[in-house]
Amino acid sequence: MSLETKKLAGLLRTSDKVVLDLERKMERITGKKGIIEKIIQENEKIINEKLDILFPGRDLLTADSKNDFVCVGNKACSVEEVYNALIDKAKESDDLLYDHFHKPDFSTTTGCSTLINVTKELTGDLEGYYLKEEKAKELLRLNPPRQIMASLGYGNDIDKLIDNEDIFEIFCALRFAEDSRWLNDIFFKPYIDLKKDDFEKRKIKIMVLPNRWLDIGKKFLGKKLHHMSHLKELGIVFVIPISEWNPGETLYAFFMTLHYTHEVDWHSRLFRMYSNDKDFANKIINALKVEVSNMSLPDSEKISWRIVPKYLAKKDPSDPRLAEPHISPEAWHYYRTSSDISKFIKRFPDSGLKFWEGLDVAGTHFPDKDTGKNILISFDLFDNGISLLQRIGFESKYLYHQQEALWNKVFIEYMGEEAIDNAMIENLDKGFITL
Repeated sequence: MSLETKKLAGLLRTSDKVVLDLERKMERITGKKGIIEKIIQENEKIINEKLDILFPGRDLLTADSKNDFVCVGNKACSVEEVYNALIDKAKESDDLLYDHFHKPDFSTTTGCSTLINVTKELTGDLEGYYLKEEKAKELLRLNPPRQIMASLGYGNDIDKLIDNEDIFEIFCALRFAEDSRWLNDIFFKPYIDLKKDDFEKRKIKIMVLPNRWLDIGKKFLGKKLHHMSHLKELGIVFVIPISEWNPGETLYAFFMTLHYTHEVDWHSRLFRMYSNDKDFANKIINALKVEVSNMSLPDSEKISWRIVPKYLAKKDPSDPRLAEPHISPEAWHYYRTSSDISKFIKRFPDSGLKFWEGLDVAGTHFPDKDTGKNILISFDLFDNGISLLQRIGFESKYLYHQQEALWNKVFIEYMGEEAIDNAMIENLDKGFITL
């Protein structure tokens, strides 16, 4: 067994056996050899380059006797040092981006306009297949949102609310101003009757909710830990206004606006594909539920990859499905986001993001200064940006994007970018793909 196989298994948090089996089967299918070695060599090269930037003059990385990737010598890096240096770099990037976007005020639509306009330029003014406004109004009439109506002073008059309010804004507010049980058990129930004629071609909307949602939005921040979300079926990315700017807000708003735009666009393609199926509504509902199949993968000489449409590690880093070969739509949306950010860096090299280019899948182990145990650190912008925003120590660091991005990277190296996109679109409802 090669050293690279062990290293990849450690980065993927899976067993050597899984990686060896994957390599054997994918080589047989594609004829491509040396993929694992290539991935590990690229990972080590870029981490060495970034450590030179973070710690000028310090010793570079090497492999120790346990085959982990750690610093050596009198100037060795501890995991705490590396984590803190990455968070400091994320803070520096956030400050520069804040200045680049003319100190955006996240409490107003105008204040966010520069950032939003740049994201639209990067993604293109995308058009997709989304629920018609009239159908959205019909859904509100079937199950009026009582808490929203009360907070806006409409009492029980749903027609008055519909006549006077922006329906898309109300749909955004459903996600944080109404009880989640009511939303899932009652409001979403009529979705089972959706038909292809209830959808239309429309451009993606990126919107900042008015200031009146500020107080209600604070409750949403407490639950979701961020102030942005999206509505896949309506083609909307929305920002909940916030009154206080914190370190990491600009960075987060930038990459998540891009990420959500790509996610909404991807689901539009999914809905359009489903539109000719008899079970159109069921498939849409299942896609919106974002569930991961618990069914065992087929056990055969062929290789199966589970499709994992949400970050399982946010809830349970030890979920056994994370140790299986799998591909992630979430990580794919961020892959497209990172391509947009690369375009942005070329256009604005002083915007503070150059350091993070090419680090989507990068990660390695460093020793804890107290225990000596080797601990994995993600070098990815997504993981470190969220860690900065949440102001957490390395014990609670984010790792889940790097892991999912790396699984996607393995698939892409063997099969290509178009293949991973098609595999997830065409097999999401099944929950896995067998090659």
